[in-house]
Amino acid sequence: MKHLWFILFGLTLMPSSLIFGQAPFSKALYLGGVESISSIREKDSIYLLSVLTAPPPSYTYVHKSASTDLEGNVLWQSSTTNDNYVAVSMVSGNQGMAVNDSSLFFVGNITEEPGGDSDGFLLKQNLRGDSIWLKSFGGSYNDRIYGIELLNDSTLIVHGDHGTLSPGEEKVWVIAFDLDGNILWERFYAGDNGLIRSRDFAVLENGNVVIVYRECLSYQSCGSGVDKRLRLLCIDPEGNELWISTIGEYYLSGVPVENVVELDNGQLLVSFFREIGQGIRRAPILLWISPEGEVLQQYDFEFVSLGNYIADLFLTESGNIIGVGDSQTYQGEDFYGSVGWVFSMTQSGELNWERMFFDNNEGFNKGFLHCGLEAEDGGLILGGFLEDTIALLTTAWLLKLDSAGCYHPNCEEGLQFVDVEEIAAPPSSVSTYRVYPNPISGGAVLQLEALTDNPQAARAQWLDAYGRHLAEHALDSLPLQNIPVGDWPPGVYFLRLMEESGRALQVLRVLVE
Repeated sequence: MKHLWFILFGLTLMPSSLIFGQAPFSKALYLGGVESISSIREKDSIYLLSVLTAPPPSYTYVHKSASTDLEGNVLWQSSTTNDNYVAVSMVSGNQGMAVNDSSLFFVGNITEEPGGDSDGFLLKQNLRGDSIWLKSFGGSYNDRIYGIELLNDSTLIVHGDHGTLSPGEEKVWVIAFDLDGNILWERFYAGDNGLIRSRDFAVLENGNVVIVYRECLSYQSCGSGVDKRLRLLCIDPEGNELWISTIGEYYLSGVPVENVVELDNGQLLVSFFREIGQGIRRAPILLWISPEGEVLQQYDFEFVSLGNYIADLFLTESGNIIGVGDSQTYQGEDFYGSVGWVFSMTQSGELNWERMFFDNNEGFNKGFLHCGLEAEDGGLILGGFLEDTIALLTTAWLLKLDSAGCYHPNCEEGLQFVDVEEIAAPPSSVSTYRVYPNPISGGAVLQLEALTDNPQAARAQWLDAYGRHLAEHALDSLPLQNIPVGDWPPGVYFLRLMEESGRALQVLRVLVE
């Protein structure tokens, strides 16, 4: 009885958050620019973030790291810039940072001068966000580093693309570093057919590394028809190639949303997305892959409205698969644009639940989730961004859910409003158009898609980050039409859609790279 009394007395002295877990929350972090959380880690009861941001007035991309407490309150933030371009390379997959007992490591792209070729960078900071060093790596073409992990206690491993836009020279790029940023080995793989895009990687329990990447069937035809292969590469800890497997063929998709994780039985799970031409989406796909690279099983999500994107996959301690991303969704007849999408699935492929989250506390009318992990208290902590397309405001989004994926107790399937009053977004902020691909290259053609039966926009104006008028185009009352993008420097631009009377209907943010 004394032992029981002692235990109960001890529990009364513990914070309730340690007994019952942290309460769910939804936070717009306002870190100072066009913001998006690309990676998240938890250490010593704080959340560590890697953030893509372009602060005013120049809107030049900088790399930002930040930390919050377990309630989402910002503790510190740190920026790294060269006054031109230093940025996260991949905003999906939760792969842009690694953490050990004393340091933070980040990867991304760095460009030394406007219009110049990019190199990959490796940045080391202490746990307070103070920069220790930044080193760049690459050749004469565009070289990009996308993901970083600890290969072991003394070795970092990164992956990316080498020789981008150099015909016949593009390769999957892997480098191993010591903790001081010295190269231990560097390897190049694949690339025999032209265009290569490395997407995600995972360090396996046995020390091997798998990388999921895209490869064109030919460099000249890349971009039309069934022209890409989805492939897996497996290497050992010294970088020796063990096998390469083709796991899918598909239409061009400009969205970098393939992911790979290892399951408890040693199989691999790959998320997969494709289009069916003309920008029309298919629902995402999950593939179960044997340790030798053979496709064993496929799961096709139901086609939800305009489709969903899986941006990250991870496993929980209970063995469930959690996927996060965004969904273009309806509730009844109301269209809500992009909202955060979360699902849970067993490792055998049975869907436990899926939920969508919409935060309109401050007029936000879009939400995207890019990354997530299981928090130490058993809940889910997720990162991405919120956007108000009317006020031209984009801010980092940190969303905490309980272990059942709920924001409110006993939540149900479908769309969940995370503001206190649980009211729908005002009609004026509901998106009626979307554009893709986004980001897009300067001089390319943007596709504008109407999400309503009766499109009202008659004109489209291009504005730069300062609000200066760049170009204007007349629009047809078509559900899908092209809008040319000027040959402008990389950066943030805005496409303002207007009625014939001149009243603004919607403003869309477009990243030109």
